[in-house]
Amino acid sequence: MEDSKQRSVGALDKALNVLECMGRLEADIDLGSLAREVRLPKSTLLRLLTTLKMHNLVHQDERTRRFRLGWALIYLGRAANRAFSLVELVHPFLERLSRQIGETANLVLLERNHAVYVDQVVSDSIIRGVPPVAAQLGLHCTAAGKVLLGFQPPDRLERILAQIRLEELTAKTITDPAHLRQALRRVRRQGYAVDDEESEVGGRCVAAPVHDREGRVIAAISVVGPSSRFTRATIPPLIRSVLAVTAEISRRLGFRDSSGKA
Repeated sequence: MEDSKQRSVGALDKALNVLECMGRLEADIDLGSLAREVRLPKSTLLRLLTTLKMHNLVHQDERTRRFRLGWALIYLGRAANRAFSLVELVHPFLERLSRQIGETANLVLLERNHAVYVDQVVSDSIIRGVPPVAAQLGLHCTAAGKVLLGFQPPDRLERILAQIRLEELTAKTITDPAHLRQALRRVRRQGYAVDDEESEVGGRCVAAPVHDREGRVIAAISVVGPSSRFTRATIPPLIRSVLAVTAEISRRLGFRDSSGKA
């Protein structure tokens, strides 16, 4: 009986891997090519595809015999979208992060030419950073803003840079476009950003990106606090904590890193 259960789970795992693989393809695919992609014998794959076709999760063109994802996934996707909320998913991670480091943790999204706080868990410290939810942030002068800007495709990045004003908020604010581009390349290379009193004197912030299933950066997680606690000694462990949380959230969203790990 136990062996039968294990075989059923194994078959389901194979079928889900097939759907995930097909979801990454940009065109229909033939049986042999798909078998090579998912590393399954063609006979095994054909049985899986036949079952998936019965549930309209896969469609096979009658003329070419090539396969693509089926229409039933559209309805499943719409149902999941209704039930799914990024804020609901992320909030427990913000709570855990805030408790772990003792600072305010935020979920930040890109809205046109601004970063916007959409959720947060506030630190219990008397002296703390409490940016209001729904507040707009400069993309050039905040850690979350630089993350969201730095991970944009080149064409969209240039469109945004052409539209935003690099307003000087403190003596450390980046106001030169060339210096900003250099800073954004560094953010992309290292995978996180730091706001070193660039938006407000006495405040510092660390942020890292959240990736979706396709690898796109859809949000940033930031932690903010006074510069008296965000010091040269404390910022590196803060960065590690934020990176660990964003990696876990991204995995929950289906992101696989360059090594193929989910």
